[in-house]
Amino acid sequence: MKTTIYYKLERLPYGSIRTYASPNKDIVQKGGYPVLFEIYGKIRSRDYVRNDFIKAIKKRYGQDVTTVDLSVGEESK
Repeated sequence: MKTTIYYKLERLPYGSIRTYASPNKDIVQKGGYPVLFEIYGKIRSRDYVRNDFIKAIKKRYGQDVTTVDLSVGEESK
């Protein structure tokens, strides 16, 4: 059975990127305790962060996972 994980990438004012992931869409959108949370330095591109973050999700949940990006540009939905 596939697990669906929702995630978002959010650029912070000082340039770093904060990432959240959870099987619960509301936690990612409105706040709460995510199952995976990381902050990447400002020297990392959004593509690098997204790929690294998805690798971490797949390592935790296995390859049978669907990821849904809730990010919009530099801001979150």
